[in-house]
Amino acid sequence: MKLSNNQQEFRRKKLKELYCLKGIIECELKLKPKEGYPEKCWRNASLGFAHKDKRWKYIRRPEDLWTFKETILCCVICHQKIECDRLLTLSFFKRLRNN
Repeated sequence: MKLSNNQQEFRRKKLKELYCLKGIIECELKLKPKEGYPEKCWRNASLGFAHKDKRWKYIRRPEDLWTFKETILCCVICHQKIECDRLLTLSFFKRLRNN
């Protein structure tokens, strides 16, 4: 089941509200610069949701794409750092979401 753009935007808005209610309003990762990624975390700028799995894994369960357990709020810099590092991604989800 594919969600329409309006449905996705509605779910994203609800997820943002949930994060605000939990007091999460800045990057949860706060990664420091490292080799290959010289920029430091932007804290509260250019925030978005990083997902535990790649989007194609949510095809059969699209509703999970917009859940607290499957997302982490992070800046674009930190998102880029975990995007291609599966072990780093999983370690953050284990620490922050206990899964």
